[in-house]
Amino acid sequence: MKPQKKNYPPIFPQPAAAEVTQIADGFYWARFSLPFALDHVNVWLLDGGEDGISIIDSGFNDAPTIAQWEALFAAAPLKGRAVENLFFTHFHPDHFGLAGWLHNKTGARVQMTPGEWRMVQSLTDADNVERLEQLYRPYYNHAGVAEDVLEKLLNRRMGYRSVIHPPPPSIETVHPAQTVILGGRAWRIIGGYGHSPEHASLYCAEEKLFIAGDMVLPFITPNISYFPGNAPGHDPVNLYMETLEAIRAEVPDDVLVLPSHGIPFRGLHERVEDILAHHHHRLDKLSQVLAEGPQTGYAAMQGLFAHRQLKSGDVFFALGETIAHLVYEVRRGNVVEKFEENKIIYQRAS
Repeated sequence: MKPQKKNYPPIFPQPAAAEVTQIADGFYWARFSLPFALDHVNVWLLDGGEDGISIIDSGFNDAPTIAQWEALFAAAPLKGRAVENLFFTHFHPDHFGLAGWLHNKTGARVQMTPGEWRMVQSLTDADNVERLEQLYRPYYNHAGVAEDVLEKLLNRRMGYRSVIHPPPPSIETVHPAQTVILGGRAWRIIGGYGHSPEHASLYCAEEKLFIAGDMVLPFITPNISYFPGNAPGHDPVNLYMETLEAIRAEVPDDVLVLPSHGIPFRGLHERVEDILAHHHHRLDKLSQVLAEGPQTGYAAMQGLFAHRQLKSGDVFFALGETIAHLVYEVRRGNVVEKFEENKIIYQRAS
């Protein structure tokens, strides 16, 4: 059965552009627009008094976001205050796009998990472009992607450097299970996998606050993609589902969930169950697609996402997600793969 979407009621007024909404003592919510279908990202400002301000995530690297930051720095709670910490949940450009800009402006320490920082370095190293193309071109060829589409997908992956501000020269690495002090509060880092290499969510047990990042979202699910370059046996769908189970075990249900997209909400455990059901439904649908016969990853994507008209930018994520679910089924013996004429062909196991 397809999981039903829940309509979470607003708990706080949504912040207008260049304004913040206070959601707890010394805790503020800012919302930045994005220039693509996912039209906004949430950023959190934590006022630690004498310890200064901590900022969690940055928004995208574009003129409207920079203008909004300039307006925020000219008003409370940022006006005249020192920013001590810049904490980034993960490397994606809607979260890390202005990390370098904020670091240059504030001089604050930059904190990030090593897995995410390695990805930033890999995608921004000009000397690494050729190696990345050598990974991604065969990956798309094996998926059965037509040459014109393949070039667009390559340009998207290689274009990371062009959509973020030059990153900070160095960071302070933080690790899952570590406790960090941000805004005068103690936060336990909860590692997240599948959506990005080593996503960091933050749990404040004392005040029952959970900054979920992209791991648990109220209205949509994060993209879970398989991309080349990982160790053999990499299984992002399983990693993500294991992350959700770990979150449900470690974080109580009565927290206030603060997601990177959408609105703050309550009912963490029910939402985790809904997202797990979503992925099982997707696996069931993939099985139905493969019942029509052996297919490439690209052909399976067209069947899996037949309910949507995929635009050029959507294919990057839809193909990665399709292959991730195919890999999950291959690992469990439900789907077999074979190599034919430079393509990987998937079919249901007999």
